[in-house]
Amino acid sequence: MSTRSNQDSRIVSGKDKPNQTNPVSPSVPGRETGEKPRISLASKISSSYNRMFILCMSVGLFIMLAVTAVLDCKGLMREVKPRLDQIMSARKLEEMVDAVNQSQDQSFILLDEEYTILASSFPQARIVNHFPIHFQGINSKTYMSLSNRVDLPGGQRVYIQTFFDVTFHLRKLIVLGFLGLMIFAVSLAVIYFRGHVVTRKTFGVIDEMISKASSISSQNLNLRLNVSDATDELLEFALTFNRMMDRIEKAYEKQNQFVSDASHELRTPISVIQGYAAMLERWGKDDRDILQESIVAIKNESVNMQDLVEKLLFIARNDQDSLLLVKDHFDLSDMIEEMAKETKMLDTGHEIKSFITPGLTMYGDRARIKQALRIFADNALKFTPADGTVTFRLNEEDGYAVAVVEDTGIGIPEKDLPRIFDRFYRVDVARERNLGGHGLGLSIARIIILRHGGRIKIASREGEGTRFSIFLPMEDNLENKSPSD
Repeated sequence: MSTRSNQDSRIVSGKDKPNQTNPVSPSVPGRETGEKPRISLASKISSSYNRMFILCMSVGLFIMLAVTAVLDCKGLMREVKPRLDQIMSARKLEEMVDAVNQSQDQSFILLDEEYTILASSFPQARIVNHFPIHFQGINSKTYMSLSNRVDLPGGQRVYIQTFFDVTFHLRKLIVLGFLGLMIFAVSLAVIYFRGHVVTRKTFGVIDEMISKASSISSQNLNLRLNVSDATDELLEFALTFNRMMDRIEKAYEKQNQFVSDASHELRTPISVIQGYAAMLERWGKDDRDILQESIVAIKNESVNMQDLVEKLLFIARNDQDSLLLVKDHFDLSDMIEEMAKETKMLDTGHEIKSFITPGLTMYGDRARIKQALRIFADNALKFTPADGTVTFRLNEEDGYAVAVVEDTGIGIPEKDLPRIFDRFYRVDVARERNLGGHGLGLSIARIIILRHGGRIKIASREGEGTRFSIFLPMEDNLENKSPSD
């Protein structure tokens, strides 16, 4: 029997499933012989940002130099534009020649269609070219020439080349480009090294997780990630990993406890059977009383072991999600009425009462539901004195069929109430052993009720009795409601 208290306890969670973990191989992926080593995520992120920085800086530097060059060219053109317009506005070749020769403060060359010099205010230029824009060095200076075509009346065509001294401007662009490259190189170095350090520090929690996950075994499930240096999403990542390890450790401990308790429960009947087998071997052949006593004891312990094994198999199937329920529509009122009558026939030492609302139906496994309710009824009979009362009730409440098993027994201590559905848990071990049982009944009943989408509410007071209220979704309510407090 489980624990009892003057407080209510509600079971609303799903099936109890132990977490299963797969062993983590300590080998690092991508390090096998012949396979190309993998680049770390931190290195990939650093390289990605470096490439983005290089691209942005390169485009920015190019745009800066291009804008500077365009502004300088516009400034140069602004200076010669009035004179150039005057030359190009002349409608006769003689007027154009005179205008070019008189432009001593600016550099122009007038060419015919054969690129022969007709007039020049820039005698330093000995060689002319056919390109609209051309650069050439003259007397340690760099000049840029722009060519403009002019169509004169009569079909004559001439070209005017304007020369600009761009030595200073080119040097300025070179200096700006060099300074830009220096700033670019320094910034890239700082970003690379600083970014690499920051990225590695940020992803340190992942490295730690890989290291610890590789060394996790059943002997050190208490390993946890250090979250003191983690921030933002990685902090939540580390906390999630730690919470996962908490669940794994708890499930592993629970599994170990389950195996230990099962072994302990099996040890007693095995020891009894071995003891009586030894008695039979020594004296049972000649002493019929010892023979009969041994047969009865061995038979009883075998039945006890079979009952324990069946309960363990039931719980194991539930944990593995392979428990099958044969569901169908059935009359819950008839089933509980039937159980109440069976209890009156089998137990004559208690007063059995029943208050059952007729006609309540549900969809589920009738045999399993009856098994669960029988567990509550057996516990009520077991822990209720001979002159006590056990009451069965069934009514409808908010779309749920509420089955109640109430007794006037010894009750459950308040401190034991949170653990009454734990496997192998007993309120009083000595008392429970005298009354029989393995401490698995309520665990099995809870599994059955939860598998049907129901819940359990408990009210108990020591010395006054216990009431189990089982809420089961009715047939017309299964798709519209879910169990909740």
